[in-house]
Amino acid sequence: MLKPQSIQHFEFLSNFHDQKPQTVYYVFGPENYLKDIVLSEISKRFKSPGSEEFDSIILHATDTNAAMNTLEQLEMIPFMAKFRLVVLKNFDSMKASDKMLIAEYIQNPVPTSILVLTAEKIDERTKANKMISGKAMKIICRSPYDSAGMLKWLNAETREKEIFMDNDSKELFTRSIELNYQFAANELEKLIIYTKGKESITIDDVIETVGKSRTSKVFDLQNEIGKRNLENSLTILENMITNKESAVYIILMLSRFFLIIWRIKDLQLNNLSNSEIENRYIPDVFFKSKKNYISYASDYKSSTLRKIFSLLLQADIDAKSLNIKDEIILEILIYKICKS
Repeated sequence: MLKPQSIQHFEFLSNFHDQKPQTVYYVFGPENYLKDIVLSEISKRFKSPGSEEFDSIILHATDTNAAMNTLEQLEMIPFMAKFRLVVLKNFDSMKASDKMLIAEYIQNPVPTSILVLTAEKIDERTKANKMISGKAMKIICRSPYDSAGMLKWLNAETREKEIFMDNDSKELFTRSIELNYQFAANELEKLIIYTKGKESITIDDVIETVGKSRTSKVFDLQNEIGKRNLENSLTILENMITNKESAVYIILMLSRFFLIIWRIKDLQLNNLSNSEIENRYIPDVFFKSKKNYISYASDYKSSTLRKIFSLLLQADIDAKSLNIKDEIILEILIYKICKS
């Protein structure tokens, strides 16, 4: 008999309803948000409408006599549903002797009962967990390793909720939040409420609702670079790097900044007055910053801006492909921009 595999939560959810039912599911990891989603999907599949209170129960490992109560529930015949669903939460907090009782049951489980265990982690060194791991379907609910993992989650959420966000907005969102799915879900919900009635979520919506405190440092950096103040720019950059800001995020925001400068420059070259540009053509720039942006555009030549875009592109490629510290890539980038 093949040993049940251990799979990531998203892989499990993608084909769970086409899989043969298992008598034991072991849902573990630090992400309680994901564990709740997995539990919800398991419950949806195995509960029958109207029989929930008879054929399913949630128990906690910290309860008195939790192990014996769990075994009693598992031995009961389902009343209306095909399976009796028993969820035992926080299994890792049980004492060793109680874990062994559950592990021994799992070696010869009742075929009409489904047991779901949840835990923060699995200690494979213990005898009970070794016994369980040989029989249970294990679902890992890990935190995302990086913003790419968070982006994968965001793409799935926006598809399900039928929300449109462009790539820049998604990039900013995933780099403006903690690597925690529960926190991300809360921030996305806040963003949805803020943009209710709009056809799409823009990068400015993300800045206003999610990344406001974080992006304030980026705006400071943009302003100093706009003035070509190398010393102040590097000081702000050092602070951002110390706070573990990523190079890709900073490059993204600087690229957006210089795209606006390029647009203003083009309008100036077409003989539009600064007041007209300020009032009509840069609605995506915060009111208090409009005059500064127009001033920066006046100080940059078109040829210089083309060179800066090349520098930004190369820095983005380096940050995503080379094994070089973000600090080095960004310091070189900012030095070249300020000296251009």
